[in-house]
Amino acid sequence: MAPSRNRYIFSYKKKKEAATRRKVITVILLLLALLVTATIAFMLYNSTIHIDLASNRTVEVKTEVKASQFINSIGNGTLVEDCDVDTSTPGKKSCDVKIKVGTEIRDYSFNVNVVDTQPPVISGGETSVNLLKGTSLDILTKAEAQDNSGEEITVTVEGEYNPDVVGTQILKFVAVDSSGNKAEQEMTVNVIEMGDLSKDVEFTTNKGHHGAIKNGILYMEGQLIVNRTYGLPEDFDPGFNEETRNAFNAMASDAMSQAGLELYISGSYRSYYEQAELFDFYAYELEEGYDTMSTMRPGHSEHQSGYAIDLNELSYEFAYTEEYNWLLEHCADYGFIIRYPESKVDITGCLWEPWHIRYVGTDLAAKLRNDGDWITLEEYFGLTSVYED
Repeated sequence: MAPSRNRYIFSYKKKKEAATRRKVITVILLLLALLVTATIAFMLYNSTIHIDLASNRTVEVKTEVKASQFINSIGNGTLVEDCDVDTSTPGKKSCDVKIKVGTEIRDYSFNVNVVDTQPPVISGGETSVNLLKGTSLDILTKAEAQDNSGEEITVTVEGEYNPDVVGTQILKFVAVDSSGNKAEQEMTVNVIEMGDLSKDVEFTTNKGHHGAIKNGILYMEGQLIVNRTYGLPEDFDPGFNEETRNAFNAMASDAMSQAGLELYISGSYRSYYEQAELFDFYAYELEEGYDTMSTMRPGHSEHQSGYAIDLNELSYEFAYTEEYNWLLEHCADYGFIIRYPESKVDITGCLWEPWHIRYVGTDLAAKLRNDGDWITLEEYFGLTSVYED
């Protein structure tokens, strides 16, 4: 029995040792596998770009931005070449950078979302404006809009506008960019009539010119205006304007020295009361009536302004003289205009007076001369010349 037992014990030991060896080998193999896996993972990790990008990669159009501003960190490399983000237009834009991993330079790309969230900015449009009755809306469209996108923006005017209805009207400028951002600016329009000159007010006419009533007197861009619609106060007593006198003296001197022609003053400044006496003479003594066109009502004569001159003989014969022809050609050079042309009686409300000139300065006179086809002050500024009654 003993030999058989010993064999059994020996066989058991051998099996146990074999099992142990297998376990050891298995453990070794597992450790080797783990080592190989770790090595491969380490190698793969070191060969892969690991970048932590910003979660919010949105930028406003037309801003200066670098791609690196959206990179929080680079785990296994360094940024060696940055790039500017294309923000010229809205949309998804690719950012292409170069990253050094070990000794290798690699390309890396990611997207940035370029947006336009800012509305246009409206400028140049008045928020409140006084317009002379009859003034068209197109003079209000001087507003401009700038947008952060750089695109061209058209400003429109919304609201009901009637140029013939006196009173306050509310309109607004509107500007919309291609991204749908909208800007609005309210505009108050006061349509006014000029029957009452007692209140100081500024306004714009349908020709786009700016006027102002100051102390009962109308000035259009610095030019004093007096006609049938716009009068002067009784106490307005400036006398003969010195600048006008000097300009005439220079013109008369040159007419004599250059052409041997004599220009002289037959009438200049007349006060309100002197004009009243003259008007009464024509209206009643000559029985022309209250609406006489031979002379203006008191307060409505340019002679009271101090800027008007009557030349030589006060006769239509003057229109056929060499002096008049020289005047037509040269008076604008000295700042004078032919105030009441023959073809503009319906506009000026005054009969043709070839002898009547008005000083306005050389710049405006050059424009009104119009190559000999004289433009009246009423036409140029967009004014009327009609008595109220």
